[in-house]
Amino acid sequence: MKTVLVLGSTGSLGSSILEVLRQQGYRVRATARTPLKAEQLQPSVDEVVVCDPTQPDTLSPALVRGVTYIISALGKSLSLQDTSRTSFYEVNVKGNLNVLELAQQHGQVAKFVYVGAFSGERHPRVDYFKAHETFARALQQSGIPATIIKPPALFSAFLDLLPMARKGRLAALGQGDRITNPIHELEVAEACVQALTNPAAVLELGGPVTYSRLELVQLLGKAVGKPGAIRRVPYWLAHSFLPMVRLVNRSLYEKAAFFVEVTKQDCVAPAKGRRRLEDYLAEHV
Repeated sequence: MKTVLVLGSTGSLGSSILEVLRQQGYRVRATARTPLKAEQLQPSVDEVVVCDPTQPDTLSPALVRGVTYIISALGKSLSLQDTSRTSFYEVNVKGNLNVLELAQQHGQVAKFVYVGAFSGERHPRVDYFKAHETFARALQQSGIPATIIKPPALFSAFLDLLPMARKGRLAALGQGDRITNPIHELEVAEACVQALTNPAAVLELGGPVTYSRLELVQLLGKAVGKPGAIRRVPYWLAHSFLPMVRLVNRSLYEKAAFFVEVTKQDCVAPAKGRRRLEDYLAEHV
């Protein structure tokens, strides 16, 4: 039985990856940053290693020994509920690089699958995208066979906005006319597991329905029973606040800069998913 090491296994996407691996009969080794998180993972995996990939002194060669494949969904959360002060570079780049170097030196990994970000190459000055692209390039140059999975957005990201929707605090940036096609995290997880034995170097995948940014905000309001008028925030106002946010909280600034930038352009990946966001929200509200 082949062993898969899963990084970022406690997140929504990571949990879905564990589910698909379990269904397909793989042996799963996962990482958790704390004993409590490790305990929560126990029912879903064969083995849990307590470590913090961003801290090399918590890692040991045993983490990658006997591992045939690595799937990494490790990355700093975009959720505004995440109050950690770490940067996207520290988590997405350094954390993944530390494990990649361990695999190069002490492992015999046949494939490394990394979940990056769709259209990241078009936004080299946005920290979120830059971090994903930086590690993706390092992985592709590592000598270990790799696949980069690139979704535009996961359905689960919209769950974090439901509390704001209930309070009527959601707003659309600019005209809200730019479009995107988010995808269910389970379908991204299925793509990650399929990529273990697929030679594709890059896989871009989005959901079956394309929405404007304004339609997404309206969809959230409708899901919580508040389909009222949506406030519009002009870009000049958003940009005027960014420098002040950067002085106070660099982590929050990186997230805010991402949200501002990503709403300025269409972000539509090849439609590979089948599940609809409307149904997903109805299941979770």
